[in-house]
Amino acid sequence: MVNNFYYYLVSVMKWITRWHVHVDRLACPWLISKFVDKTAEFIFVPWPGPLPTPDMGIPFDFPRSDFELGHHDGKCTFEAIIKKYNIADPWVLEIAKIVHAADVASDRDTAPEARGVEAIAAGAMHIVKDDYETLEKGFFVYDSLYVYVQLKKIREEYNDELSKLDRGKRFDFIKARVKKPPEAEVKRPPK
Repeated sequence: MVNNFYYYLVSVMKWITRWHVHVDRLACPWLISKFVDKTAEFIFVPWPGPLPTPDMGIPFDFPRSDFELGHHDGKCTFEAIIKKYNIADPWVLEIAKIVHAADVASDRDTAPEARGVEAIAAGAMHIVKDDYETLEKGFFVYDSLYVYVQLKKIREEYNDELSKLDRGKRFDFIKARVKKPPEAEVKRPPK
């Protein structure tokens, strides 16, 4: 069983990070799965521990490492992935502001949503059975943020028109203008 597990790690996994995912390590798999690698598979390693080697997968969000996908120059890993893969989706760029503020404690108050995102991530990691379940449930949270940042813009842009509509028509008006995020699923390693 153990040998099969290590074979799987070395031969199949593409993305590797630390276990007990929190804000950035939950947001990054969402971003990767939806905008970088539709077939992304993730592995979570105990931390602290040895840094992963390149044959294990693409490492992200390891502190005190020189891995490209990590915190550098005041930016979080989510922002590093956006930069490396040239992600220009305007709604992802808005989410990046929230993820940054939620993940970088000194910037926590730069986005009003940050404290809520951090609170959800902190609580979620203690009620799930593993990191894969955190991703499964967390992708819904980030899908919701993807729509939420659009709602803010739609409400601002169409404020006068929306104020004249009843609740049902307002809902339909907004829903017709919202772009859903790409589909993605969390892949668990074989047992």
